Amino acid sequence: MKNKLILALLAAACAFLLAGCISISKNVVPFEAVEQKERASNEIVAVQITDCHFSKEKPLFDALVEKINSIRPDVIFMTGDQAVSVKSIEIMEHYLKKIDVPCPKFVINGNWEYSPKTGVREHFDDYYAALEASDFKVLLNSGKTLDFGGKKLVIYGLDSLLGGKPSFEGFVPEKDAANVVLGHCPVLFDMMPQTDLPLLMLSGHTHGGQVLLFGKALYFPEGTGKYYSGIYRNGKNTLYVSTGVGNSSLEIRNLTPCLEVITFKFDGGNNFLDADFQTIEVKP
Repeated sequence: MKNKLILALLAAACAFLLAGCISISKNVVPFEAVEQKERASNEIVAVQITDCHFSKEKPLFDALVEKINSIRPDVIFMTGDQAVSVKSIEIMEHYLKKIDVPCPKFVINGNWEYSPKTGVREHFDDYYAALEASDFKVLLNSGKTLDFGGKKLVIYGLDSLLGGKPSFEGFVPEKDAANVVLGHCPVLFDMMPQTDLPLLMLSGHTHGGQVLLFGKALYFPEGTGKYYSGIYRNGKNTLYVSTGVGNSSLEIRNLTPCLEVITFKFDGGNNFLDADFQTIEVKP
């Protein structure tokens, strides 16, 4: 009787995971194959990785690094929840140093970096030193303007909504540039200033629900708001929410880990036109 119960529970668990895999929520971005093509002179290609949760060494993280190295982006954004314990700082550095792409790299904090249960906040000196050693520049309510042969990319990183103090005060978008805000929690999109310029926010945090049952997530964390995954628009503002790479709390995920490729397009006069988004599966 006991064995039958165990088998029934195992069967139910398998069905649960399979149901999430085969029936994806309409909010989840469809996965596409990487198309290797010659980069156009009027494009800037960025990679966004988020919610890696470098809890321990995994083949998944090796696959992530390999994928980034194969894409060879012009700039890399890491949008929070990379360190989830004091030990994970060293693991994070181990993998970030394997990214062999000589390009600008930017990172913001997520809620896990501030959470009392992780202990990371008490070791921010070690955490920031590890990021610097990995060539990642930390943006905390601060920005940076990059110039790619006349094509400008304005990047502004917000502090975490949960645990930190996010502020748009220092954000000064530029005309004809691609203006990008990195904000871990998608609900920060509601605070985004409305201007005459198109603004893009890149977020994570939600994991797309991480575990789906018949295509529907059972839970979304505080800070999600109404923005679960994919593209959202408000006037000239656009939000792109990545479902991310890792797992939060439980080592259970039936939503495929992914990274995002954002292609910023410019005209012949180096004026920003628009951005294309592509979600790339990351499989070990």
